[in-house]
Amino acid sequence: MYYRQPRYFKDFKCVGGTCSNSCCVGWAIFWKKDEIDKVKDDPNCSQELKELMEKSFHLARSDNDNLYAVTLGENRRCPFLTEDNFCRIQRELGAEYLSDVCSIYPRSHSATDDVCYNFCYMSCPTVMHKLLNEDKSADLVNIPVKERTTMKNTFKYTEQNYKSNPETKYFGEIFELLYDIISDRKNSVETNVILGALAAKALAKVVEDKNYDNIPNAIHDIRKQIHSGAELKSIENIKPNYTLKATTVGKFLSFFSGSDLLKFISDENGNVSPELYQLGEQRLAEVYKDKEFWLRNVALNLLLELHVPLNPISRTIFENYSLYAVTLAMMKYIAVVAARVTANYKTENAIAKTDEFITTASAIVVRNFSHSPKKVDTLLEMIKAGGFMSPAYLALFLK
Repeated sequence: MYYRQPRYFKDFKCVGGTCSNSCCVGWAIFWKKDEIDKVKDDPNCSQELKELMEKSFHLARSDNDNLYAVTLGENRRCPFLTEDNFCRIQRELGAEYLSDVCSIYPRSHSATDDVCYNFCYMSCPTVMHKLLNEDKSADLVNIPVKERTTMKNTFKYTEQNYKSNPETKYFGEIFELLYDIISDRKNSVETNVILGALAAKALAKVVEDKNYDNIPNAIHDIRKQIHSGAELKSIENIKPNYTLKATTVGKFLSFFSGSDLLKFISDENGNVSPELYQLGEQRLAEVYKDKEFWLRNVALNLLLELHVPLNPISRTIFENYSLYAVTLAMMKYIAVVAARVTANYKTENAIAKTDEFITTASAIVVRNFSHSPKKVDTLLEMIKAGGFMSPAYLALFLK
């Protein structure tokens, strides 16, 4: 077994109190009972911390007396967060006394029988900063596993999944196909994501026909087809639809983020303006002219974060991929808005401010994907209701 992980993963370190968007503020933070008891029962735990532990948790669910949630305080801050934004538990007893949730985030894993994929969530500003500023930071590298390791917070299919949904046996092969398509630097990210949509559509048809054992052959055929000159030319000939991007993707983003970002792409009458969106794209290209890799990095990390293409298995491969593509379109929309907001800054300051805006706004989107499954379901229904569940529409959202 070996790890596949982005280049940034090995050197990732939490910046603690200097973080611009602390995960200790506004989050539902879960602890297990034995994790709480470990802190309270330690002889080095101060009386003040014991008392704080006693009053700072409540049952997360009525049907589970082992899972507790931190009761957030003023401004939705974790009660263990000190004034200088460091954890009181870690400072007093050490990092080994943190809960699994606190000690692992933003790291996560998904695993097959042969390989474990490590990654970090983009809701962490440090992760997003690397993706926005370090070329190839999201490229996957192989790390040998020298000894058997227990992985915490790992997403993995079970034997029961293999029986009820045989396509899950091929999670690794399908993921690697999509990763290879999107990481291909010969094409634009947008072109690659559209090629990925065609691949996901074809694989969804194989699953729909219950021809599960033909998935490897289908992957082999798709790999040959995606390099077809005719296929690429047809995608490159798709004309941008600024009205669809400015309005429909903007509405998806407004719903999903809970923020009215459309106001930055609206005219004096409050109407969303495709022309202003187009100007934002042009401005973004100018500001990020030396960082064209940023969207590819985000797209690759998003593949890992959303466990594309088979999570949850209650959705089809194409449904999961459609959510992925729409999420990437929303991330691109955020960047366009950021470029509009920073239009009056000089170039050097504009880059820093654009990074800051993207980091903060994107965190809201990826947090919702991780913690608001009902909102994700609603987004999928919005896509279906609008008749947008097709590679053609996904292409128009992104081009």
